[in-house]
Amino acid sequence: MKFKLDIKANAIDSFNEALSKYEQGQNGDLKAFKFSIAHLAHSIELVLKMYLQTLEENLVFSKCFKEVLKRSKADGTDLLSAYKALEGEEYDFGQLIHGHTSLHTVTVEQALSIVKCEVCGITGNNFVDQDFIDDINWMKDLRNAIEHFEFEFTAKEVRLCIGRLVRGLAEFTDIFSLFDLDREVGEDRVHIFKVLADEYEHALSEANISVSEQKHLLFAGVRPKHQMFIDWNVYTCPSCGNDTMIPNEDSSSGYRCTLEGCENEESEDIEVDCDICGASWPNGEMTSWEDTYTYVCPRCENPEAW
Repeated sequence: MKFKLDIKANAIDSFNEALSKYEQGQNGDLKAFKFSIAHLAHSIELVLKMYLQTLEENLVFSKCFKEVLKRSKADGTDLLSAYKALEGEEYDFGQLIHGHTSLHTVTVEQALSIVKCEVCGITGNNFVDQDFIDDINWMKDLRNAIEHFEFEFTAKEVRLCIGRLVRGLAEFTDIFSLFDLDREVGEDRVHIFKVLADEYEHALSEANISVSEQKHLLFAGVRPKHQMFIDWNVYTCPSCGNDTMIPNEDSSSGYRCTLEGCENEESEDIEVDCDICGASWPNGEMTSWEDTYTYVCPRCENPEAW
């Protein structure tokens, strides 16, 4: 029995596999990120070729791309303009590949070289963000290192890049009407996709991971009965409302929110020691005595009430 996937089905299948491996990486199997990178890079490569097919079905083949490149150099124009010039002349790309059985398709770089020429007629801006292209190239290089030699990455840089690529891919497939990415995600992977596709939710996920990682590093190797003596708290950030404020040596308050874009350092819940009795109280409940004490707790401020 034959098994066949067309280019769209192939791209979507690899995308879903990328999400599956991403989730495994999130659950602690860091090696799974290697396969998530490979699958996502493959999916993006196929999507770029789908875009080329919206221009000309045979443009995915190197022989046809080289003809466009040749015209571009001859006319001194960009690749998209060169293709449109050939299209206007009703150039037959099919005759370039007729009779050939082993045809090479374009590389990611070649596909991107045409994509970068797409400009919105109203604003004059490029349809595809340069950051998206940079992320594609970063992942492509990492995939090549994985497949052909040795590689190194941090889990965080992979998670962040995959999130940006997923959001960029969703926008790309929508702009060029290739398919609706969120409708193609497998039911068992929707929860992962929703986090990656939402920039804020992904940033919040990373902030929570940072909290967990910092706590793990601090408590690693410490016996449970001694952990109670470690001074480490997590506070709700008054700026973003998330439980993401943790100790930070570079912060003026000693704490900083781990949410990218927030990074607030102030909270009235952060405990400080009373200058008189040494007891810890939330700094918002402290008072100060002019020229004497900076932090005075409620008990020392009004001992009769206690």
